Amino acid sequence: MFRRLCIPLVCFPLLASGLLVRGANAPEPLTTCAAVRNLPPSEAARGLPVRLRGVVTLLPTPGGGGFTLDDGTGIWMARARTNSTAKRPSDLDVGDWVEVTGRTQAGFFLPTVAAEEVTRLGRKPIPPAQEIGPLELTTGALDGQRVQVQGVVQAAERTMRAGRAELRLVVSNNGKRFSYVLFGAPDLAPDQLVDAEVQLGGVFLAYFNARRQFLGVRVRSNDPAEFIIRQQPPSDAFAAPEIKLSEGVLFSALGGSPHRRRARGVVTLSAPGEYFFLQDQDRAIRVSTRSREELPPGTVVEASGFFSLEHNKVEMLDAVVRRVGSSEPLAPVAISSGELFSPRTGSAEVLARDLSDALVSLSGKLVSIDDLGNSRFRLNLDCDEVLIPAEISLPEKNRSLSSLRVGSDLRVTGVCILTYPGTGPAVEWPQPSSAKLLLRDPADIEVIRAASWWTIGRLGTALGVLGGLILVAFTWVAVLRRRVAERSRELAEAMRERRDAAVEFESTLRERNRLAADLHDTLEQSLTGLSLQLEASEALRNEEAERSRQHMTLAKQVLERSREDLRRSIWNLRASPLENADLTEALREIAASRSAGLSLRIEVESRGEKRPLPDFIAGNLLMLVQEGITNSIKHANPAVIHLGLEFSEKSVSVEISDDGLGFDVDRANGPKQGHFGLQGMRERMKRLGGQLRVESQPGAGTRVRATVPL
Repeated sequence: MFRRLCIPLVCFPLLASGLLVRGANAPEPLTTCAAVRNLPPSEAARGLPVRLRGVVTLLPTPGGGGFTLDDGTGIWMARARTNSTAKRPSDLDVGDWVEVTGRTQAGFFLPTVAAEEVTRLGRKPIPPAQEIGPLELTTGALDGQRVQVQGVVQAAERTMRAGRAELRLVVSNNGKRFSYVLFGAPDLAPDQLVDAEVQLGGVFLAYFNARRQFLGVRVRSNDPAEFIIRQQPPSDAFAAPEIKLSEGVLFSALGGSPHRRRARGVVTLSAPGEYFFLQDQDRAIRVSTRSREELPPGTVVEASGFFSLEHNKVEMLDAVVRRVGSSEPLAPVAISSGELFSPRTGSAEVLARDLSDALVSLSGKLVSIDDLGNSRFRLNLDCDEVLIPAEISLPEKNRSLSSLRVGSDLRVTGVCILTYPGTGPAVEWPQPSSAKLLLRDPADIEVIRAASWWTIGRLGTALGVLGGLILVAFTWVAVLRRRVAERSRELAEAMRERRDAAVEFESTLRERNRLAADLHDTLEQSLTGLSLQLEASEALRNEEAERSRQHMTLAKQVLERSREDLRRSIWNLRASPLENADLTEALREIAASRSAGLSLRIEVESRGEKRPLPDFIAGNLLMLVQEGITNSIKHANPAVIHLGLEFSEKSVSVEISDDGLGFDVDRANGPKQGHFGLQGMRERMKRLGGQLRVESQPGAGTRVRATVPL
């Protein structure tokens, strides 16, 4: 009894130490948001355990989804998608003091937490926001933190999502634009917010790409109190100060204004609801607007919007427009491709010849026309060995440019769009990397010289040649038809004679080969068996007379069966060993008779669902197996012969394998040496439409597999 108790008492410390070691290897949960936020993405992706306590500062989606948690450092809490048992209060609200358990994940920008369980502990004040300026808007360092930022509203709209109102703003802070969304927004008219000076609070969230790289800023809030209008916008958008287009974003010692500015000019091209191009005596700019008013070229308008440096040039954004008159369409500036890509660096001429967004005309050779879909086409022009595309949207009444021929010399008029490299800063004067023209209508395409097509001389020559060819063709066809008819009759007669002779010869040859194979498979195999039984009887005659008589009896049986098979071959040209048994039973019978009195063992295995086979297939397969057994006994001296029968859905296979001497398949004796075994097997498979595969190597046995489709 004492011995039995000693084992647990001795092992208990060891088990306890094992548990302690196992517990020591388990990572301790992270307990601060800063610890999670500072993890490298590869480490966060390991799914480290966390247990955090903090205040909910943002709920973008009511009743579910992710939220931000702040314990002095803010971080995003994502819903645990792989955990179906994740728990979270359905009425979670901003300002709730909660405990979150879950695991770290790499996130798409900064490490985040997959929240598996959220427990409300009470309410606490929301952490104060830190005030930021334009510098902080250029990085994503404050992702997840509460911030406060000032700016001027440049665009506003009110939307509904999941039954909740949202106020969406585009705000500029000293030229740095960001988006702001207030969830559960008050009933404010968006149009009355544009150009207002505002103070905004909320959670800083970064825009990013698939490479985890920062692209821009979005600030989100659930608290209407964090949206403060510090200065109401003017009641009339066109009360904004008027400036020239060239003064849109100029340096001023007093600092630029983020508010609306008004400019006047002539419309050169417009896409209602999207943009139009405005040009005055000095400059041309692109104006983005939501106004769907048609503005034909030549319309004089006033546009009130926000000037911004976009893509290395000034544009007016979120503009409102009103007509103030009309004039003759502006005359385009005639230019060459060299003026677009090779300006005099730093000269006054560069400033005077600012062609970006201006109406220009350009000459070149038409290289190709691309159909862009939706009645939009692109004309590719070779302008002094520079390829410049010209795009045009055709009206409903004329949706084709079929009259233009590739190779024609054209002069096109349109708005010049220059594209500059995206890398910076620019060295000295920026050089455009590409250019294209936006055409207004088909009248902007002038054909200077049409490409040559068919001349009268070429057309006459072509018609003459074509007429001669047609005449010769008709004459040749008539002669050919007569000769073909005569030759067809002769060939048909010869083919009938050859076919009759071939059928007769093939039938005779097939019967001869089949009879030879049957005689080889029956008579030769039976004689071989008879010889083996006689040899065994002779060897045992003096020592074991009883066994000798058994072999002699078997020899008589084999002889009798040989006589019967020969008689059947003569009368029926084949013997049917399957008269009273299926193929499996016939194989077992052959195995028993061939192995009787011999030291070898013949095994029979059947796989698959058995089903009856046509006598033609079953008989030939049985003959093939008999030939395989005979060849193995005569030449391979095996200890074991394995017979396999396999039924599949679309075929039946038999396999004969032994562990005998084997042979070189490529050098095996054939009919010329008096050996018909393999040749007979191949001919049987050819008649059955099957495949025969023979695998053997000297000293490694032999494997013969025959497969017949059903």
